[in-house]
Amino acid sequence: MTTELPLELVRYRAWFETRAPLHFTDYPGSAWRGAFGHALKNVACTQRGGDCTTCPERRDCPYPPLFESSTGAEPFRPYIFEPQALVGYFLSGSLVGLDLVVCGWLNRWVPLLHAALQQLGQRGLGVRDPVHLTLVELQQQVGDGWVSLWQPHVAEVLTLPPSPFVIPPAPKRARFDLITPLRLKYRGALVQPERFTAKDLLVALARRFEAAGAVMEELPLTPEPGQWLAETDHLVERAELHWHDTHHYSSRQHEALKLGGLMGHLMLEGATLERVWLWLWLGQWLHLGSSTTIGLGRYVVQAR
Repeated sequence: MTTELPLELVRYRAWFETRAPLHFTDYPGSAWRGAFGHALKNVACTQRGGDCTTCPERRDCPYPPLFESSTGAEPFRPYIFEPQALVGYFLSGSLVGLDLVVCGWLNRWVPLLHAALQQLGQRGLGVRDPVHLTLVELQQQVGDGWVSLWQPHVAEVLTLPPSPFVIPPAPKRARFDLITPLRLKYRGALVQPERFTAKDLLVALARRFEAAGAVMEELPLTPEPGQWLAETDHLVERAELHWHDTHHYSSRQHEALKLGGLMGHLMLEGATLERVWLWLWLGQWLHLGSSTTIGLGRYVVQAR
């Protein structure tokens, strides 16, 4: 049976034109996130050069909850960067796409996000020798298609309400493909391909939905652990996974860091698949595991 859910969960797509050659030698999610963070602070801040912690307008500013570090437990960040190109070389004048999944209250700041994307292009992408870009279109995903919100000849950004999620009926069998590395931990250690189990997948899914529920009250949370993890041994028919390392530059630590995770695909089947299908399908927007804000843990699931 098809299910329809109203959720403040939207995928936007920004198209940029390169103004110089651009080369992604490794996964660029961290580069996009860092560039966007600097651009957002530049367009949102009314106290130039000030400290966010003492700013009198802190409560009304979207930047601190999105990018400022926390001394306690890491809060849920209501955005996910999904680079269209994971690696590759782009000549000057090429189009490069960036998807941005936005959750909850942040969808009410689309004009500011647009301004930050424009500023990102002007500031450039990259740390040592930034490549400047020109934003040429901003789109919003509506169902299986895309609606243009802004182009250079348009004065104001069009704002659309989030479209309801139409979740297809649960299949008897499905293929789960990892698009970016999935980083899962069990007892403090990263889960390796040979030790991966269906329980790891379902625990990660439940944790992600619990965290996202902090900004989306209408998000359906997974059942109690006893029910959620029942008969997990019958979920994964076949797992073909391997380990893949990516690297990114941390401006906070001033060094290149290695981020590895699981890649490959799973074949899922049975009654457990039908029971968890709603969350598994919605998870395609939320991602799984750690480092999701830069796009890790992205997957697609299709009926087979």
